[in-house]
Amino acid sequence: MARIPDTDIERLKNEVAVQRLVEAAGIELKKVGKDFAGRCPFHAEDTASLVVTPAKNLWHCFGCGAAGGPIDWVMKLKGVSFRHAVELLKEDSALAAVCGEPVKRTTVRSLPPPVALDADDRALFLQVVD
Repeated sequence: MARIPDTDIERLKNEVAVQRLVEAAGIELKKVGKDFAGRCPFHAEDTASLVVTPAKNLWHCFGCGAAGGPIDWVMKLKGVSFRHAVELLKEDSALAAVCGEPVKRTTVRSLPPPVALDADDRALFLQVVD
């Protein structure tokens, strides 16, 4: 496979707004000073621990410790590799109008998580045994 050019990666990091990605995932963000706060989709919580900093184009969850930029968000949210996340960001014109040339569709299947996130102990044990 061809290597993704560093210029394309930097362009995605700079031009794709993390705030738009988070809102596109259905997370309601509220302005808190210069940043925005919302509920993290990666763990169960009652309070807003996900912080989006538009000035730096970064996100961080103080509850689970997950953090990063736009590519990291797509990797974590969709459960895909770095390369697949870059391809998804390049292909989705609603999220980013960058990298003029279209990218080939990936042949990598998106697999369901191996264990249900809300499983109780018995269900988790049975999933592991299966």
